Amino acid sequence: MERTNSTVQPPAYGDLITVLSIDGGGVRGLIPAVILEFLEAKLQEIDGKDARIADYFDIIAGTSTGGLITAMLTAPNDKRRPLFSAQDIKEFYLKTCPKIFPQDWR
Repeated sequence: MERTNSTVQPPAYGDLITVLSIDGGGVRGLIPAVILEFLEAKLQEIDGKDARIADYFDIIAGTSTGGLITAMLTAPNDKRRPLFSAQDIKEFYLKTCPKIFPQDWR
């Protein structure tokens, strides 16, 4: 089905249910953040700059740091659209990982 920029279609079509599962792993959350940034950029090339990862999945779940990414992907803004882009999530990890996941090298 073709999506248009003017309307947001529900992510489920027919009997298909789409699931995005994001692994845990502390600072390694940067890996899915980078992959999701790439995927979202490609989806935006097709469906426009307002396309977000959450538009394409019925269920998004994660464990540990994956849960943090899940919350950021699905947190709504005042227009009920995703508050954060995948690029925002990657930047968040790059900026805050040393504080959230400190390394003790003793």
